[in-house]
Amino acid sequence: MKKKYFGTDGIRGKVGNFPITQTFFFKLAISLVSSKKNIKKIIIGKDTRQSCSLLESALLNGFNSVKIKSDFIGVVSTPILSFYTKFLKYDYGIMISASHNPYHDNGIKIFKKNGEKLSDGEEIKIEKILDSLNIKPNLRKKKIVNKVLNFESYKKAILKNFTQNNFRIKIALDCANGSVSHIAPQFFKDVGCDIIKYSSKPNGININKNCGAMYPRKIARLTLQTKSDIGLSFDGDADRVIISDERGQVLDGDTIIATIVKYYGLKKKFKINSIVSTYMCNIGFREFLKKLKIKLHLTKVGDRYVIKKMKQTNVNLGGEQSGHIIFSNNGYCGDGILTAMFIINVMSTQKVKLSKLTENLFFKSFQQLTNIKTKIDSEKIIKNSEMQKLLKNIKIKYKKVDYLIRKSGTENLLRIMVQSKNKVEVSEVLKVLVNLVKKLDG
Repeated sequence: MKKKYFGTDGIRGKVGNFPITQTFFFKLAISLVSSKKNIKKIIIGKDTRQSCSLLESALLNGFNSVKIKSDFIGVVSTPILSFYTKFLKYDYGIMISASHNPYHDNGIKIFKKNGEKLSDGEEIKIEKILDSLNIKPNLRKKKIVNKVLNFESYKKAILKNFTQNNFRIKIALDCANGSVSHIAPQFFKDVGCDIIKYSSKPNGININKNCGAMYPRKIARLTLQTKSDIGLSFDGDADRVIISDERGQVLDGDTIIATIVKYYGLKKKFKINSIVSTYMCNIGFREFLKKLKIKLHLTKVGDRYVIKKMKQTNVNLGGEQSGHIIFSNNGYCGDGILTAMFIINVMSTQKVKLSKLTENLFFKSFQQLTNIKTKIDSEKIIKNSEMQKLLKNIKIKYKKVDYLIRKSGTENLLRIMVQSKNKVEVSEVLKVLVNLVKKLDG
């Protein structure tokens, strides 16, 4: 059965437009409680968008209406919300965030008591209950009182992965004016790093605005200019990170995973003999793993699909090119701070520059990605007979070209990725695909 409201990463959309309304969130709160027995307490976090307070209030009213205790912890990252859901034994954790989207969007991510996201089946069940509700919501604005958390527990959970807790490294830090604008600088200072922070002054409307993980060239430039050892760029809710080395070279998720495989792969704790990634991953990355005789499992784009495959295949490490990296022993939620610490730890223990760690890991194939906003449902364009015929012809004519054409799970976009070791072929294939999409879209 197809989901109506939940996408690949929770529910997301423009604030004020259905379903990102107070009425919907009020009903969602009731539906969440009704979907499972013995729900007693719920923890709620948020990013820095100005709309978060309205949605918080709607959730509070919804939970109050069914006499469920809800604790609000203010601005935190998605992985921190996931961690404390499990650590403090809450029945559900709710993160109000639209991740890398602009401020006028918002959304919600829901975690179970084990700190993991809802399954497709659980989301469908909640949707059915929500659609059946015939109630007039109470939307009176209520004052939110935040529960103060001691972040030491989270910090200890991160540092237990390493044999040291003092890292003398200079970091250029782009916080995307998002959820770790205050948390990340303090965390890295506490572990001994020298910090130069950027985009760490959220005002409610500047989250992800020309900053953060969606703008990797910015952190590359800042790292080079400040002569930092490493640059870290988070997205709005900090469940992923993009990294720059000291020369201003960007490390995406493929390179981050390859580095972790190279320097942690022989440790018994990791047992890296298989990796899970998505069809977006680079051909060069795939060949890198093949040479090391590491099995690669490919999934659809979206960390939920990576996690599902990791569980099915009992794999410890997985991730996406976008910078979502999943460590199963840390729980099944990407964490930009934890991912960064794995790289920083290697730099510190090996006493080597980041550029040397990643030098000649693998040759990246040429890869181009384009996003097209369509007037009609992009799924119809993908399934169109003319498109299917073109895709078959591409496979015949361009045998070494890899492509992915898909509907975005978080935005109203059609995403097209083409890659090959031949740059000319990438341009040719991308051009014919884009032209057909525009034709079919009218």
